[in-house]
Formats: sequence, structure tokens, C-alpha cells
Amino acid sequence: MALYDAMEQEVNLLCGAKYKPSESEYKRAGSEQGSVYLDGNKEAIKRPRVRTSEGEVPLETYKAASSQRNLFNEVVGYMEQGLSQRGVARVNSKTLSKSAASRMWYEKSVEQLNELRTRSLTDYDMLALMIDGIRLADGVWVLVAMGIDSAGNKVMLDFEEGSSENSTVVSGLINRLKKRGVDSSLKRRLLVVRDGSPAIKKAVLKHWPETIQQECLIHMQRHTRDKLRTRDRSEFDSYCSRLRDAQGKDAGEEAFNDLLDFLSERNAAAAIALKARKDDLIAFHSLNVPSTLNVTFLSTNCIENSFRNWREATGNVKRWSLKRDMVSRWSASGMLWAESGFNKIRHAKDLGALATALSASIAPSSLRSEDSIPDDNAMLNTCSTTNK
Repeated sequence: MALYDAMEQEVNLLCGAKYKPSESEYKRAGSEQGSVYLDGNKEAIKRPRVRTSEGEVPLETYKAASSQRNLFNEVVGYMEQGLSQRGVARVNSKTLSKSAASRMWYEKSVEQLNELRTRSLTDYDMLALMIDGIRLADGVWVLVAMGIDSAGNKVMLDFEEGSSENSTVVSGLINRLKKRGVDSSLKRRLLVVRDGSPAIKKAVLKHWPETIQQECLIHMQRHTRDKLRTRDRSEFDSYCSRLRDAQGKDAGEEAFNDLLDFLSERNAAAAIALKARKDDLIAFHSLNVPSTLNVTFLSTNCIENSFRNWREATGNVKRWSLKRDMVSRWSASGMLWAESGFNKIRHAKDLGALATALSASIAPSSLRSEDSIPDDNAMLNTCSTTNK
């Protein structure tokens, strides 16, 4: 009824009040059945008509109400929640075709890609980055960077597509971040939290040699645990938990050495591999900051949680097309959708201590060259010799 009243007002402006016609060229021409889109549904409505000597004049009110654009935000919301294009059509009682839903989503995702890639990163006082990759399909990977600023806010920074999580893709991501201002805005060393990927480690060391790199302890625990006998795993988990709770360099080294001693008696090869990564596994401990921050910076859980939500939204994508910008558009939309649900990290009030530690003189362990990155083949040979 409100829409009908609005159309009547437009007719009155053109033709004058009913039974009091103006001398305008516009004349009333009765009414006919039409349809409009309201509240996600297609509704029938009786629309008034206006004519001139040259033909019918479309009413702007009706033109706007009969446009499928009225469903735009609703359609985008459905697809962000993981509903397929065909599912969107069904939810809207088939008032919207699959192709129309696809066009709306394309338009919105292009807008979101532009938003993500053009917003300034120099406004953030960045303390830490988390870098991790997400596999969308065979040969389709997206490497993502998430930042944490000095106030404890999490923000999705950028991404890079590739066929795998290799150093070229990581370098592409870091170069993009530097061009957008992450590098030029640094007031201190940066903390980078990553998984055990040698490619990420090598690329970060190349572009930001003074960076503190912390390897995810959860990944370490998960991969090492699988190498132990079932009866030893519970005790191993206790040692890992103690390492994650340790505060400061001394406590971290003590907990790590105890873990190493335990592992040496049960799997020598795993112990040797772990010892080679010691500096990366306790890099955050060496900063001597409150252990309240351990839960955030000793693992990549923050960024992986956003991946989990992202997978829910992209679960209905059956085929990723590399011929167009599909991966980029969906990646940007997924990142912004995940970011919309972010809260500050826990114990953000303690980040001042981390900022101070990162501003201090550079620790020798953080200045290792690329030559110090353990070679996998050499490590395997060493482990084999030890086992013999």
C-alpha cells in the first residue's frame, strides 16, 4: 500500500490531482497489473499508467520497485553465508534466476576486491603478521597475510594466488604488502607467525631480515606427535603444553630442552629435526613478554580460524576457474567476510610490552642468513646416521 501511495503521488505530480487535471501534456491512462520485488519476494501490484501524445511514460517509482536490484544485499548476504546461486534462487521462491544471482555476486565481489586492495595499510601501527596458505583445489592455493596492530585489532591485509605454497608466491605477497605501506610504516622489528613452511621462512628472511619469526607450536606438536607411539603421546602433549605456557627466554629454553630430552629417548630423528628449529620455536619466548600473549602469538590459530569460516562460505564452489579473476574475487570477499567478525586479541593491554621488545636491539638469532635454514636432505641423512 505504501508503494501504491508513492506511485499515486508521482502521478499527481505529473498529471495533477484526480478530477482536477492540469494543463500538462501528461494524462492518466488507467492501470494494469505489474510486479515488484519487496522483502525478497516477487509481489503482484496494480500500477497506475501515464501517457503523453508520444506514448506511455514509465513511472520512476515503479521502475525502481520492479528492479531485481532490490534483492542485491539479500542475495549477497546469502552467498557470503555459503548458499549456492541455485540455492539463492530457491530461497527467493524462484523470483530470481541463478544467472541473476550470479551477476549480483560478481558485481559485489569485484567491489570487495577493489576495497581490499586499495585501502591504505600505512594507518595501522602493525606489530605482527600471520602468514598462512589455504588450498582451494589441486594446484590452487591462496597465501594470506593477517596483521595485528598495537591496539590488538586483527585486519586482513592481502593475498597472493599460486599453484602451491612456494617462495615465489610468498615473495609476491610480501612485495605487495611493502608497496601498500606495511614496510614503510614499520617503527620497529616485525613479528611474523607462520607454520613450518621453509618457503615462507626463506621469503620473509629475504625481504625482512630483521624480522622475528615464530613457528607455530600447534603445527609442531601435531606433526611430531604422529611420530610417537600411542602410549607416549599424552606425556608429549604435557611437555608441549608446558612450552606454550612458559614466560620468557629462560623458561622457554628450559621447557624446550625438557621436551627435547623426552623426545630423544623415543624418536631420535624427530628430536634432531626439532633441535634444528629451536630458535624458530622459541623466538617469541626470547622477547621476554607476558605469557598472556602466548595464546595469540605461539600459533597460527587466529588466521586458521578465519580460514575455517571462509571454507564454510566457499564450500559450494565445485570448480575454481583460473582463466578469470574468480579466485581473486572470492578470496577478497572471504577475507572481508571473516574480518567483519573479528574481535580484539585476548590480553591486548599487554601489547605495549611486545612493542617495547620489538623496538629493542636485534637478537643474534633473528639475523641468521638463508644458509642457516636446515636443508631437508641433509637433515634426513643426519637422522639416518643417528638411527644407525
